[in-house]
Amino acid sequence: MAFKKNVSKDFDVIVGLNSSVDGDIISDGSVRIDGKVSGSIKSKGDVIIGVNAIVNSDIEAVFCEISGQVTGSVHSDTQLKIYKSGSLQGDITVTSFTIEEGGVFKGNCDINPEPKEKKATKTDKNDLPKDESHKKDSPKEVTQNKDKNNNHNKNKKTVS
Repeated sequence: MAFKKNVSKDFDVIVGLNSSVDGDIISDGSVRIDGKVSGSIKSKGDVIIGVNAIVNSDIEAVFCEISGQVTGSVHSDTQLKIYKSGSLQGDITVTSFTIEEGGVFKGNCDINPEPKEKKATKTDKNDLPKDESHKKDSPKEVTQNKDKNNNHNKNKKTVS
């Protein structure tokens, strides 16, 4: 099954087939790479890596699709797609990941379906189960049991 590629996109930055960039690309909009890039790519929109692109960059974007060669980590707020002509060597952090048969991915994958805003929430005392809410503010006591006759209990810790 072939994926539908993102073709009707307005791009703020386009690196053409016969172009190369040695440095960082930072954009409030979408970025398309068809040439060569060395340096980081940070976009508040989408990042599209074309079939002939050679990219040695860490990429941060809302959405990312790879049809060319990428070496570097990818962080996408939503989805990463790697097409059959695409290759990614690097770690990814995404909410959704798809790879077309024939596509290459070598690296570690962290898929977290929760949006960024929900990650950093502070636990409220009222969020705890009712029977444990009294334990929130009380310190925990740790004691070490030492039994000279029984070596397997020598370093046993008890939490109360």
